[in-house]
Amino acid sequence: MSNEKLNLQEISSTMMQLFVQDVFNKNNITEEKKNKLSDEQKAQLRKVVEDLQAQVDEFVKGSKQKQEKEEPVEETSKNTTLRDMIKKKKEDK
Repeated sequence: MSNEKLNLQEISSTMMQLFVQDVFNKNNITEEKKNKLSDEQKAQLRKVVEDLQAQVDEFVKGSKQKQEKEEPVEETSKNTTLRDMIKKKKEDK
């Protein structure tokens, strides 16, 4: 479980880096221009990244809970009629 969490964090971190790099490339921002960001702008960027990371973590957590809640579908034989399936479902309740 913890290995999966580390893997997901690594993937989300990589995706974020790619996203930021793509935005920088689209706006012609070079290393020199990156260094000219004010402390306030840097803090805002960090906050945005932290917020996005939190949203990703919540989404992943929700997805896992949803998968755990899903019931496995019981396979029926090909010769089972609809009437038999309904009877069986009523008996299970």
